[in-house]
Amino acid sequence: MRQFQDALRRGADDINGWIAAREVELQRGLQRSEQAVNTYRRDVERAAQSAQRAVVSKAEQLIEAGASRVLPRPAARSIAPPKPNPSTPTRKTASAQPGQAAQDWLPEATAQFLAGGRGALDAFTFGLGDQASAGLVAMGGVLQGDDFGQSYRNRMAQERAWDAADAQNYAAARTTGQVLGVGGQVLVTGVLLGPWGAALVPAAQGVRIAQTAPLILRETAALAGAGGAAGVMGQAIDDVAHWKFGTPGDYGGAIVGGTLGALAAQRGNVARAGAAAGLTESVAQDTLNGGLNAQSAARAREAAAAGATVGGLVGASVAKHMDGLPTKAKEMTGERVSRVRNFVRGDKTGPTKKTAHKLPGGGHTLPDLRTYKNGLPQQLIESKFGRKAHLSPRQTQATIELHNYRVDHSLPRDIGAALGLLSSVIFPWNWAMTQPQPEPGATAP
Repeated sequence: MRQFQDALRRGADDINGWIAAREVELQRGLQRSEQAVNTYRRDVERAAQSAQRAVVSKAEQLIEAGASRVLPRPAARSIAPPKPNPSTPTRKTASAQPGQAAQDWLPEATAQFLAGGRGALDAFTFGLGDQASAGLVAMGGVLQGDDFGQSYRNRMAQERAWDAADAQNYAAARTTGQVLGVGGQVLVTGVLLGPWGAALVPAAQGVRIAQTAPLILRETAALAGAGGAAGVMGQAIDDVAHWKFGTPGDYGGAIVGGTLGALAAQRGNVARAGAAAGLTESVAQDTLNGGLNAQSAARAREAAAAGATVGGLVGASVAKHMDGLPTKAKEMTGERVSRVRNFVRGDKTGPTKKTAHKLPGGGHTLPDLRTYKNGLPQQLIESKFGRKAHLSPRQTQATIELHNYRVDHSLPRDIGAALGLLSSVIFPWNWAMTQPQPEPGATAP
């Protein structure tokens, strides 16, 4: 029994020893694993840091290379070349920086653009852009505890310095911006005042009948040609009024202005068309006569204002008069407008006696005019005039069933626009306009 107990005790001791040995081995294995993990983590961190440094370095190189292309490089200190030896053969050297001019275009273009933008803002705001900018900056300074008056004066001094620098260094860009600013004035004023003008003069309103035949290309070309001819007539009258001979640039600009004004007058807003004609004529004349100058923006503004005033007053008066005509006179006016359209289209109008024309669906209609070509009838024309004109049921039926049936509908504002624009173009209103001044250093003729 004792022997069995001794053997059992020895066996337990062996088991405990084996377990202790395994625990020691497991502990050592865990320590080795932890060391391996730490070593791997440090290797990964070092690799990540190396990659990060490489990426940052590459990015800095790219940024520096891009900046060197966009921004002008500082001029390098010049080193006096050695004196040539007459006995030593010389050889031509290439330019030091062949691409330098190409690299400097962006700063120059940016400066030109900013100068033009400041000029446009000054002209569009009637010279109040500097004051508005100074006021906004001064208000921002007040929020930071600065004195409003001092901030305003400092900003105004800076704005005036910019304007003076633009006028000296970027005169063409500033003048172009001023002219564009005046064009913005005309556009915004026309958009805002157009509905008010129509409300004040009911004859300037009116909706054309939906079945009215639109202008064909030949009619539009004739309208543009008439506007150009009116521009030439206006320039000739201006020459007589000033006892002078206009230059080819004067007449070329007059043609451009009259043409654009006539095309703009199709929409019936004669004040806007007169402003567009005056503005375009002034800018075109200055451009063709040697380029825009410091007075171009003022001349363009005056021309636009005068064109809108003369054209608007005359157009509104004529439209109001035509709107008050009796019914018989309106019928005759509508037929006369249709005859003008036929003449421009190259059609011959037949006798004024109205004859009935049978409709395929039953009934008949009495067209106002008929056109003929080589003695054969072509189109049946129904002429309408006035804001309240409309088609009868038979006339509406004719527009559906007859392919050669044409509806002409003219409004009082059409007559007003034609005569108003003509008055604004040929009237010698520019006797008081700002006259172009000689450039600095030029001799007077």
